[in-house]
Amino acid sequence: MNEPTLAQLKRLYLLSYTLTNVMFQPIHIIRLDERNQNLFILAGHQENIEIVITPDGEAF
Repeated sequence: MNEPTLAQLKRLYLLSYTLTNVMFQPIHIIRLDERNQNLFILAGHQENIEIVITPDGEAF
């Protein structure tokens, strides 16, 4: 089983805080893609927010 990098975890924390406490958006799923090691976040009231966090912590 693969694990996220420290940079991914730091970015995940900041994004999770922003989504839930600033934007008041629910987070539905957080998943590590084992093929490319990207973290995937699906959020939003209508599941319309998709965020990818690369192993170096970049988010798009």
